[in-house]
Parts: sequence; C-alpha cells; structure tokens
Amino acid sequence: MITPDGNLHIYMVNVGQGDTTVIITPKGNVIVADAMRPSKLVKLLRDLGLKSKEPISQVVITHPHNDHFSGATRLVNEFAIQQATVAPFWHTFGMGSPSYQSLIGRFFEEDTNVTFLSGYSRWYPDGAMTERENQNQSEVDTDAPFIEMLGPTNGLIRMLEDANVFNTNHLSIMLRVRWRNFRMIITGDAQMENWAFFDQERMLEDKCQVLRASHHGSSNGTQWERLSRLNPTHVIVSSEPGMGHRLPDLTSSAVFLRYDNSNSRMVVITADSGTIHLQVEPNGRRTMRCFHDSPAAMIDLSSPHPLTPQKNPTDWGELLNLRIGEMG
Repeated sequence: MITPDGNLHIYMVNVGQGDTTVIITPKGNVIVADAMRPSKLVKLLRDLGLKSKEPISQVVITHPHNDHFSGATRLVNEFAIQQATVAPFWHTFGMGSPSYQSLIGRFFEEDTNVTFLSGYSRWYPDGAMTERENQNQSEVDTDAPFIEMLGPTNGLIRMLEDANVFNTNHLSIMLRVRWRNFRMIITGDAQMENWAFFDQERMLEDKCQVLRASHHGSSNGTQWERLSRLNPTHVIVSSEPGMGHRLPDLTSSAVFLRYDNSNSRMVVITADSGTIHLQVEPNGRRTMRCFHDSPAAMIDLSSPHPLTPQKNPTDWGELLNLRIGEMG
C-alpha cells in the first residue's frame, strides 16, 4: 500500500505503442491496468512508495496482446499481486501466446486470486461498506471509489465468430473508474463491436471526464459518435504515431482533430506528452500534469508540467497531413 493522501491518482504511463495505467486510490491501494516496459513500471511504483513484496490490490490485463501484458511477470516477481482479472481463457484467442499462458501460471503459483471475466463485474478497492454513526450497523458507502469491468460476453464472441470477424482485440476488458462525480474509461484495444454490445444493455451511457482511447487511436476503436456521447474533457491516446502500426490512422486523426478544442477539451498522444498524472480531489477538482519522458526513459516525478487544452503538445493538423501524405 502507498501512503494515502485522500486523493485519487491515475498515471497513464508513456510506454510507446502499448498501454499501462497505474491507479492509486484515496486509501493508497494500487491497481495496474495492463503492464508494459517492466523496468519503467516497477521504478514508478517504487518512486510512488510501494516497496518490494508489498501488495498490488489488482492487476487487470485487458487482453492477451504482448503490448498489454509483457511487463506483468516482473510485477508478479517484485510485488504481491492479490487479485488479477484477465480475459476469458476458454477460447483459442483467449489462451494467448506461450508467454501469456506462463503469466497466468505465475499468478496461480503466487496464490493470486484470478478471475477470467465474461460480462460485468464491480469491485471496491477501498471497501464498499461504512459504519453508520452512533449505530451498530453498516451500509454501502456511496462515496467509495469503485471500478466497473466489462468483459466480452459469450454472446458477443459467438456473434463475431458467426460473422467471421472475431479477433483478439474483441476480448478486451473495458474499465470504468468511478469516484463520486468522476468517471474515467480505460478501453484497452476494444473495438466498436464491443462498444455496441454493451450499449445494447445501456451499460455505457454515463458521460466521462477522461477517456483512454481504444487501440492506440485506431478508427475501429474510437469514432466521432462515441466521443460525442461520452463527451470527455481529456482523451488520452497511448501511441507512437511514427511506428509501423501508424496509429492513430487517417480516419481517427481527422476525428481527433475535429474533437480537440483548445478552449474546453483536448486529445493528446502520450508520445508527445510523456507519462500523464491525473489527480482527483474529493471535491471533484482535477489536475493534469505530464513529464515529457520518452517510452524507454524513467519518469522524474519531481518535474511535472501542466497539461491543459491550452497547452496540448499534440498537433493533430500536422499528424493528419502526415497521414494524408502517406496515401500518395
């Protein structure tokens, strides 16, 4: 456990073309969603105050792609993982590569409680109950932070298999972090079919303040309709646009350019900002800072820089022109 300060802290780590998010709850519990670049991730956790073999409350691996789980084995070796949530394991895609299967085995060897998620789960890292004043009874604490996890259902998998379009990205677990009036959605590599399936159940209707864009800003992960409905103030794209995947792609770059607004909202790529630190106070006040670290560099927590719509380091017009030029 990290010494708590009563605030919610979320670190969106710059790992290049991959995803890693570290969440510190108001009571100091640690959650890691996806894990890449293990040396950088472990150094961050230690700099935040987590000592060797101390507990990480939850590790969520959104799906079995290397750029989302390659650092998790190091976490198992360095710390005590209490719970792990992973995609369904009974499907060929869910089994993942031999290295992913080895990670699942390490969880079991260390007596981590492993959940293979299909459908919906809600988890309260700081506890869900509180004692009533002057009464020997407890009740649900409506101010307690919680994390909702949406995993691919059997129905979604069957539907996509029947259409012959199912792939590993469709296994992505989506997370929604909720604390009082704050909402943040972490999407992994979820595709629009994932969004649509949960929309049918009215499970993603709440607006959010922060969105971790899906699949490194691909056009099948984030579209205008989704941004318009969720209406986030900050959209974070974890990507290296110059790498071989060329994400964000042409279509999504145009969407992000249109959505980005220097007066009220911003869409930023982690390759430009470096690691981003979001602090949420109990009264709802939010502060965004960034560290301008490269994907391979350690994070200097003592040198934060303000990150606001007026100081967005990502030039979407320039990226869009680059993508248009690539077409020729």
